[in-house]
Amino acid sequence: MGKNAAAVLRDLVQPWNVAMHSTSGLAGSVAEVSAADDRERREKNQELLRRKPGLRAVTVRDRGHSIELTPWKLLHTLGRANVLARQGAGRGLAEHWASLKYCQALVGNHGGFMTLSGEGRNPIRHYKAIQSGELGIGFALAVAQEVLGRRYPDHSVSVIDAETALRAGWTLTGKVGSAHRASKRPHFLLEVWKPGAPSKMVLEPV
Repeated sequence: MGKNAAAVLRDLVQPWNVAMHSTSGLAGSVAEVSAADDRERREKNQELLRRKPGLRAVTVRDRGHSIELTPWKLLHTLGRANVLARQGAGRGLAEHWASLKYCQALVGNHGGFMTLSGEGRNPIRHYKAIQSGELGIGFALAVAQEVLGRRYPDHSVSVIDAETALRAGWTLTGKVGSAHRASKRPHFLLEVWKPGAPSKMVLEPV
């Protein structure tokens, strides 16, 4: 039997811990995978992807060992990141209805950490891959905001959809040119700002 609306809303504002792991070993593993991908692209005479140089672990000072996050905060972060890319009232209504599926997707376990609920572990057919990808984006953006908030404690952090922000300067005519250029775009930009000071822009290629 499913939850009633009051129980769902109560669970959405329940804070849970989300562990944060960033080590030199993990950064090294990512570098190894990138190097292997570059070798494969050279063998196929494909263009190499541009990558961030000097990949390294985020310090404990900037990330801590975990952050406290409510399911509502996670969904709000994901929604704000994508809202500018959405067009059309009918499409927005359909997406609003679909988003209700996420309201019962996250719960906490006995250890106090956020995890997928039974509803979240058993979505219908192909929806599982979509849910996993989008929740992954939400977690990545929430963690990035936390790290930047600790690094710049007197600033605000905003998430900007890169497709919308860069459309005027990056769009090319023709299917081949557009697809080629789009493959190099970051997905999101994070703006670190405060009134009266220049903004700092950070790429978030999730």
